Amino acid sequence: MSIDSAVSIAWDVLKWVVVPIKRQFGYVISSKSYANGLQEEVQKLANESQRVHILAEVARNNLRIFNSGFTEWQASAEMALEEAKDLSGKFEGASKSCCRGTLPDPVCRYQFSRKAKEKMEALRQLTRKCSEFKELNDISFSLPAPGNVTAPTPGRREGKEVMQSTTPTASASSASTAIKDDDVFESRAQIIRDIMDALADNSNRVVGVYGMGGVGKSTLLVDAERRLREEKLFDLVAKADVSENPDINKIQGEIAHALGLSDIKNEDIVSVRAELLRTRLEKEEREKKKVLIILDNLWKGLDLRSVGIPCGHDNKVIGCKLLLTSRFEDVLRREMGCDRDFLLDVLKKEEAKRLFEKTVGDKVHHDPFESLVDEALRKCAGLPFLIIAMGNIFRDANFYEWKDVLRQIEMSTNKGISERINEMLQLSYDRFKGEDGKDAKSLLRLCVVYGVSKPSLENLVRYGVGSRLFREDSSMEEVRDRLSSLIRALISSSLLLKDDEDVDGFKIHDLVRGFVMSVASRDDPLLVLRENDKLMTELPKDKLKSCTAVCFPYVDMKELPEELDCPEMRIFLLFTNNESLKVPYSYFNTMSKLMVLHLSQVRLTRSPSPFQSLENLHTLCLDGCSLDDVAMIGELNGLHVLGFVNSKIQRLPNEIGQLIELRLLDLNHCSQLEIIEPGVLGSLVKLEELYMENSFDRWNVVEQTPPTNAGLIELNKLKNLYTLHVSILDPSVLPHYLNVEKLTKYQIQIGEVPRWRSRNGSSTLELKLDPMSDILQKECIQTLLGKTDDLFLEGLNGIEQSICVLSRKVFPKLKHLQVENSPSINYILQSPSHTEFKMLESLLLKNLINLEKICYNHISSNSFKVLKVVRVESCDKMEVLFPLSLLRELPRLEEIQVVICHLMREIVEVDDCDKVELRNLRVLNLHDLPNIKNFVTNGTAPSSSTSNDQGRPQVAFFNGQQIVFPSLETLRIVGMDSIEIIWDNQVAAESFRKLKSLIVYGCNKLANIVPSYILGRLKSLESLEVGSYARASPLCFQPQ
Repeated sequence: MSIDSAVSIAWDVLKWVVVPIKRQFGYVISSKSYANGLQEEVQKLANESQRVHILAEVARNNLRIFNSGFTEWQASAEMALEEAKDLSGKFEGASKSCCRGTLPDPVCRYQFSRKAKEKMEALRQLTRKCSEFKELNDISFSLPAPGNVTAPTPGRREGKEVMQSTTPTASASSASTAIKDDDVFESRAQIIRDIMDALADNSNRVVGVYGMGGVGKSTLLVDAERRLREEKLFDLVAKADVSENPDINKIQGEIAHALGLSDIKNEDIVSVRAELLRTRLEKEEREKKKVLIILDNLWKGLDLRSVGIPCGHDNKVIGCKLLLTSRFEDVLRREMGCDRDFLLDVLKKEEAKRLFEKTVGDKVHHDPFESLVDEALRKCAGLPFLIIAMGNIFRDANFYEWKDVLRQIEMSTNKGISERINEMLQLSYDRFKGEDGKDAKSLLRLCVVYGVSKPSLENLVRYGVGSRLFREDSSMEEVRDRLSSLIRALISSSLLLKDDEDVDGFKIHDLVRGFVMSVASRDDPLLVLRENDKLMTELPKDKLKSCTAVCFPYVDMKELPEELDCPEMRIFLLFTNNESLKVPYSYFNTMSKLMVLHLSQVRLTRSPSPFQSLENLHTLCLDGCSLDDVAMIGELNGLHVLGFVNSKIQRLPNEIGQLIELRLLDLNHCSQLEIIEPGVLGSLVKLEELYMENSFDRWNVVEQTPPTNAGLIELNKLKNLYTLHVSILDPSVLPHYLNVEKLTKYQIQIGEVPRWRSRNGSSTLELKLDPMSDILQKECIQTLLGKTDDLFLEGLNGIEQSICVLSRKVFPKLKHLQVENSPSINYILQSPSHTEFKMLESLLLKNLINLEKICYNHISSNSFKVLKVVRVESCDKMEVLFPLSLLRELPRLEEIQVVICHLMREIVEVDDCDKVELRNLRVLNLHDLPNIKNFVTNGTAPSSSTSNDQGRPQVAFFNGQQIVFPSLETLRIVGMDSIEIIWDNQVAAESFRKLKSLIVYGCNKLANIVPSYILGRLKSLESLEVGSYARASPLCFQPQ
């Protein structure tokens, strides 16, 4: 062998032996370099995480849903940073412990460097991934708009293929299927079928329904809209009430809300709002989306362009479809260009009888009442409104009263329908007698003066106080109670109607408004002007002189006259969207008897004051107004109610302190208000209600002298104050003693509380805590905790391990509890404790990184007994939501939601062997729970029917019969990779029979969605949304 060959072989051996040794040795000698590199990568990822955290907060504050890709990155990043921190800490500790830090530990350094190198690469990948999250849409998506009928699933937003199955299947032909609802009469069902067929016809753009007042057009629209949504003939459905006096701003808002166009709230100018709406609707057209806009109760043609609905020069809609109702066929055909219209006639005889029987009750089948039923129905002429009105009169009446009522309207038999309606309404109206009856009629008159179909309850309270509708010595609380009582009485007599869209709201029918206008005007003339009416200056002077109340409901006026001669005027309401409309200083000069003045979106100048003659004014409401000088209001020393809602004011001057009779002050949404002169609030000694939501929050610190702004200590002087809405940005301004004991209704924010939070109670306390603050120990906060029914807590990071220890008064009235971002909390309720949460209805827990359990140790059977809603999100130490023994004590539970809890292994932990029936649970939403396999672990072997292709037993998510779901309507299972099958064949027979909506996606081990033994139960299923998975068959339903 030559020397060269020998050298070559030796070199190769050297490379194979020495180089690896050098690499391994390099891990030892370069450990410091690896430590620095690891720290550098940690810092890079931490910086990116901080940037994305801000973006995530914006998404969360706007109620957006996080993409699963983002939540997975977030969890990985948090874990990687924590592991890198632990790795560095162990290395430093080991380095110091070896020969007291004088000699390096080669084994420690070698192991550290190897792990650090791997961790650095993982951190780099996470940082690169984070750089892709630049905008809100990169990490989240919005909830579907309320009008979105065929909303895409989150899976589709992430680029996944999604299958949807709906029952029944939407098609044009299905519009002709029978209406099954017992509450819909066949004559109405046929009109609905006709409407749906007409809308399904591509040659029709505008479809209308017309008929006389009281025939049920608006009710028909409710049923038609529901059917349209069920059949999914359109992608988006929006609805707005037009009414006799159209408020374009309100119409735009209702349509935008249905479309999810929230940006429109940021614009006040009608034309700008219209442009936003038009752009959005044109975008839907370009994307081939089918949009239906329902416009109810048109009295005349509506200029679609002014609203923002795309249309041609002839006002014919473009790009979407319209469904309209009106009393007048000409309005539909000539002014709105209807392609098809349908007459809604009176009820058929049998239908009228069914409605009458339903309203009156079983007595209609018994003697002697049965003999009068046909006569009563003849008087009602098939009008649902009249049938219900008469039925309400007869429901609690005896036989002789029935005969007397029918005798009274006998004279109207040969009169026209309108006169017959008035006769019927007169009977209901005349039932109100005495002082109570007088108050009810006065309230009804106020509703009519208001000029809209859905009067604001709050404004009626303020008008009632100002017009002396109630006893002068009544407190504001007594006024509210009295008003609610009167409204209930008027609803029971059908003079007012319940509002199905607002549990606390009500409506007044056009027929009732017309009737009350004619009756009330005999004694107290009133005017509600419409756009097509003459201007007030053109009305007969004698009519103006005798007029006691007037309303301009969003009438488009360019300017106001210098003066009106209205010496009897007591109520003056002017609603406009024209912010440039200026009120002349002499406008109210002759209205010395004026008691209620409500102005919106107008300008008020100081020199001289337009209020100088209003010595009897008791209520002044200025909504969205511009005031040159608030001080001029100090002249109105008889004011009881003063409101500046949304008005542009920067300062509340000393002159306001002169209003010593004031009982209600509303500064809500005065976002420019920065100064309240010291002593002003304390001077309003009769004040009962103070509203300052989204308004002034620059309270003076108690110790500051001289004070430069209002201080909370001034509220102690208000001995009658029982309602308070206030924001306290800096907790340090809270005085040592603040008298909150007397408060019965409040909304108090302390710290930078998120404004998006929805509130559910009448006594709300929201605290964002500073770890260094002792605010929870203040007596006033402890008092509030004992009275609060809606509590929000954020930032608990002290010695508190459970919520129950926070209040010395054990939360006796708490109904709604929301806790977020509080690292110190391990439990919500801990035994032993006097706290039981007996009244708690909703429990919302979010980002509680150390929360282990909701309850620790055995708790009282009274605890959580009325709980309805439980939502848990980002609580990564929780392994179980409930033990079975606790779940049994929650008979009213309606909703369970668990989201992004990475250690959650089951929802229910078995700690006894009894069966539990969740008879009220309707919603179960489980999202991003990667380690969960079962809803409950029952300890039994899996049945033979649940085996995979290799014969390996599979355990179903819902397994066994220990928990029963007889009422569940919505089931969402998202991002749960440990689930292989959802149901086994042992599931309790009563479970899932009412399921309407099933959503499953992001479960990558799931092979079977709905096996045959479950399919037969799902007869109520209306919607199935399923993602495509690697192991799932393209078919959603599989035999088992």
